[in-house]
Amino acid sequence: MSRHIVVVGTGAAGLAVAQELRHLGYDDALTLVGAEDHPPYDRPPLSKRFLKGASGSEQLRLADPDALKRLGASVYRGRRATGADLTARTVSLDDGTVLSYTDLVAATGVIPRTLPGTAELAGAVTLKTLDDAQALAGRLRPGHRLVVVGGGFLGTETAWTALSLGCEVTLVTPTPTVLSGLGGQVGAVAGERLAAAGATLLTRTAVEAVRQGDGLPADGALEVLLDDGTRLPAETVLTAMGSLPDVAWCATTGLDLSDGIRCDAVGRAAPGVHACGDVAAWYCPSRGAHLRLEHRMHASDQARVVAADLLGEHRELDRVPFFWTDQGPHKIVVHGHIMPDAQFEVREADTEHERFTGVYRTDGRVCAVLGWNAPKQVLRLRRELLTGPEPAAVAPSLAGAPKSG
Repeated sequence: MSRHIVVVGTGAAGLAVAQELRHLGYDDALTLVGAEDHPPYDRPPLSKRFLKGASGSEQLRLADPDALKRLGASVYRGRRATGADLTARTVSLDDGTVLSYTDLVAATGVIPRTLPGTAELAGAVTLKTLDDAQALAGRLRPGHRLVVVGGGFLGTETAWTALSLGCEVTLVTPTPTVLSGLGGQVGAVAGERLAAAGATLLTRTAVEAVRQGDGLPADGALEVLLDDGTRLPAETVLTAMGSLPDVAWCATTGLDLSDGIRCDAVGRAAPGVHACGDVAAWYCPSRGAHLRLEHRMHASDQARVVAADLLGEHRELDRVPFFWTDQGPHKIVVHGHIMPDAQFEVREADTEHERFTGVYRTDGRVCAVLGWNAPKQVLRLRRELLTGPEPAAVAPSLAGAPKSG
């Protein structure tokens, strides 16, 4: 019996599944469904090189046209999945198309959170897609007033890029520091560097509302109302408050959607259904829990495991996850998984070259390692602490940063 594998989602995870299937010898029917009308592209550069104008859309492509053609797949671009029937094994698209499958792979990623009441406001934007980035790039210019709501990776990366373009940037976050997921010590350093570059940081502050500016001189100006009564004028407001798994199309399937699509340790969500990438919460045997990680390289690693499992090959997700963020001139690299209760301790610091490394511990055990402008040094720590015996801890401090993580 011939098979038909349908992959919903054409980002890094979805494309990697298709590529690995062909690499492993799968030669039956393969269909890709993508909500965007663009060839598969890489998202991390959108807030940095692309937004700055240092690279174009062609440089973002994950595969050139010839490579996509060689996949021999049917591709539905600009089509969103609206439902799935796991019993009938069908997927419905927003144009009325119904696709039958023998195996389904969900790789739909995430959708940005938005501020209530901003959907119809010109200048109130999110940054998730290539179209989003193109629209935002057209607005940023010297003197442009940008308010960024959210102090995570996307918010801070975009703030750095906007500063480099000459914009006036204010970043608002309810957390004590930016990059709060990295802990207070690292977040404080990141905030100090961003403020020194010219951004105004308003921490421990929430946005009450965004509305059309009242009496402001610029056409189309916005006003951001904060919980302390402050009113911030802006021409653009970027909401970067995190994201939600894109699972609405799976709502009637009976899948466990408590945090994305819950899967076992090889991405199986149900008979005939796998999930991978940002939308998927995989069971992690070493943690004894399900984890959903929104990391670019982790998505590709999961995709290769899914493809192998679809073809009856056993492959474990055994590589230590890692991610990075470019904060202006500073590069932060993390290997491992930072648990919510993890405590950070500096391992080595080089103030002359503005770099340091450190480890995160939970229950006395190292769960992650971090390098600030120190990619080689942190790779050595990864090998020592996450894949081998752990050496004795050394804990210097970072000047100007809090002592707690």
